Amino acid sequence: MDEWYAELMASLTSEACRNFLMLCGVVVAVTSVMSAKATARRKQTADLLFGTRSDESLAKGYQRLRSLHYATDDNVRVYAQPEKRGSDAAHEIRYALNHWERTSVGITAEIYDEEMLRQANYSIVLTLFEQAEPFIKRVREETGKPTYYQELECLVRRWQKNPLKIKRK
Repeated sequence: MDEWYAELMASLTSEACRNFLMLCGVVVAVTSVMSAKATARRKQTADLLFGTRSDESLAKGYQRLRSLHYATDDNVRVYAQPEKRGSDAAHEIRYALNHWERTSVGITAEIYDEEMLRQANYSIVLTLFEQAEPFIKRVREETGKPTYYQELECLVRRWQKNPLKIKRK
């Protein structure tokens, strides 16, 4: 028995064994960090989702875009022009667009979980962009900066390439 114990201790103190145990420790640590990051990203996303439910300014922005989209006597594009830029309608439109631009940046920075947001907001985001695209184009023309709302546009293009699937029971 003592001989077996001596061999076991000799093998455990060997360099190869120490290296193997060190590698196992590193793998466990990396896995733990990655799991914690994924959990934190999902929690941030859940907080964002629940927070936007009570955001009255965001709801007003959606309503304004919808009403302008269907209006026969008004056009969303004019609210990007200098003379209308300070109007309530322009503020509401920009609020909704800025919310999703910031969210898109958060997705790119891996702060938010894109798949959770896509599942929860797919139709909202695609409709928002469709209704606001004339406004966005006009803002870019007026400022000469093609980067306005580019993260939102990239997000929309990605989601359009990967539409939601119909879930079967």
